Amino acid sequence: MDTKIRQGQFEVIDSFALRRRNEFYLIGQQIEGTVQERWFINVPLSKSLSLSVRIKAVEDIEISSEIRKYKLLIVSGDNETIDLLLGLKIGSELLDITIEGED
Repeated sequence: MDTKIRQGQFEVIDSFALRRRNEFYLIGQQIEGTVQERWFINVPLSKSLSLSVRIKAVEDIEISSEIRKYKLLIVSGDNETIDLLLGLKIGSELLDITIEGED
């Protein structure tokens, strides 16, 4: 059972990886609460199980065709972690932000 206290919600628009840097990126908007480096983003695997991934960095980004600003959450991972995150096709969904999680 998930007992982590939600600090915020992040609406992911899309995600991608840069393997040479061993990093995975989530582009989106903070919908509720806050997000900070070293906190966790929680990706649901099923109704009762989620994968918590530590946030390495948070950046503000601007897209040339958009007026609004977005956030870019950056997480580090080995090849297996990046394969898993890419395989989950994270996009167009709300993810919980928590202070607690497991690396």
